Amino acid sequence: MRKWGEMHPALRAALVGAVACAVILAAGLIAGGSLDDAISNAVFYALMIGGGVFFLTKRFPTTAEKLDERGNLVVFLRFPDSSAGSLSSIWQMGIARPGDKRIDFQPIVDDTLIPTGRSKAFTGLGTTGVPVRKANRHDNQQDVPSDFRILTLDSDGGVIQIAAGPATLQKIQHAAQSPSP
Repeated sequence: MRKWGEMHPALRAALVGAVACAVILAAGLIAGGSLDDAISNAVFYALMIGGGVFFLTKRFPTTAEKLDERGNLVVFLRFPDSSAGSLSSIWQMGIARPGDKRIDFQPIVDDTLIPTGRSKAFTGLGTTGVPVRKANRHDNQQDVPSDFRILTLDSDGGVIQIAAGPATLQKIQHAAQSPSP
């Protein structure tokens, strides 16, 4: 269902709006309001909710596509070997620019994908032999999407984990396995 919604954002918004309309209409009638008031409230809120869903789903992929055109990727990064409770042990959303045996990572604050803070270069990338895994519920608690995969890499700065979508993760694996310049 999620994949279908990603492929058809307008139909998903219309479906969410229709469900919202039915629920609000039923709630208005059960609460004892008049039919005219219930219909007008249901239509108004259905348009607001459906429109909100449509514009929110259209905004993020468009921004991510713009980043991808420039060779930048949206990823989550953490240091799994850091001490428990430290800021390095939580997932940081950011923009990655992969190169040969190198990834430049710059954190971002929210889903507008505007870089903030200092960029950090991870060089000397190599695979650790740990298989790629799917994000689990502990990762989801830190806002990592459930369809993301997690790759563990060695770098000059220590072991890092990168969570990203399958296509993005493939680009990062290719950068880690590329020959040194």
